[in-house]
Amino acid sequence: MRDRAWKVVTLVLSASALSLALSDSYGLRTVQPGDSIGSIASRYGVGASSVLEANGLNGTLIRPGDVLKVPLGDATGGIVEAAPEPPPGFRRHVLSSGETLSEIVQRYGISLDALVGANPDLSSLDRLPVGVELLIPPGEGLVVVLDHPLGLAELLLEYDADPLAVARANALRSPFDLRAGMLLFLPEVEPSAALERLAKVREAENRYVWPVHGRLTSYFGRRNLGMGTAAFHRGIDVAAPTGTPIVAARSGTVTYAGWSSRGYGNLVRVRHHGGDETWYAHASRILVSVGQHVSQGQTIALIGSTGLSTGPHLHFELHVGGSAIDPLGELR
Repeated sequence: MRDRAWKVVTLVLSASALSLALSDSYGLRTVQPGDSIGSIASRYGVGASSVLEANGLNGTLIRPGDVLKVPLGDATGGIVEAAPEPPPGFRRHVLSSGETLSEIVQRYGISLDALVGANPDLSSLDRLPVGVELLIPPGEGLVVVLDHPLGLAELLLEYDADPLAVARANALRSPFDLRAGMLLFLPEVEPSAALERLAKVREAENRYVWPVHGRLTSYFGRRNLGMGTAAFHRGIDVAAPTGTPIVAARSGTVTYAGWSSRGYGNLVRVRHHGGDETWYAHASRILVSVGQHVSQGQTIALIGSTGLSTGPHLHFELHVGGSAIDPLGELR
């Protein structure tokens, strides 16, 4: 993760070895256009004279590209550079305990794609730490880091972005507004690479997701059928209204999609990496075909009551090594 790609390298160093006192420690600051000795000293809470002394300077003349030592005093180490400011029109949101990204996008009236585009280096969609700061964008697009002021043209070509739209979105009026390490917003550019990466992360974090949300009416294992008879139930039953979407619990390839004469009614079977299979029975309608690759969370069928069924529900099975196991311990 690039941590929004803070451009300037900031390594906390000791003057000679780790055993030296922290008062001898310093950070490295690459001078940016507009910087002065006074502004750098103020940013890091040290005196201008300390910066001059640490760098052996007799005057305050510095140039962009110069690397200055910044005395850290009682600092305990870490990143010296301040985070780059977000593009115009962006807001900030600090994730609090129990908050989800779904709640955040609903609160701000944006899509999840827009949120990912503003924060393409997110480590997860579901397991973010409390206190992480998120950028809230004004619309759809992608935030990128400008490595060098002369690299804007290359970025525009790489993402096929509209130069005028980019200039307006970032309030760019001249080349002098461009700075190395600044965040640029590319309107209407889809964060496809970030979305693909996060989809893989989500599947790794949530190996199997619930194929439908409803009322659990029957568990895995032996069940009494009445009249002194019993049978082994090889999956779980989840009741839901007819037509409710059934989604793939995990990505994979459809190996069966059609009518089953074994009581399943309309049945979909999906084979996953490693050979495991999930079965989805009693559907009113099947929306996929054999050989089709499906993604985790993709709608593959609709709830129904076909086959041996007493009402609309999903009969869901998980097969590992060729045998059905209790899916409740695997679903997230």
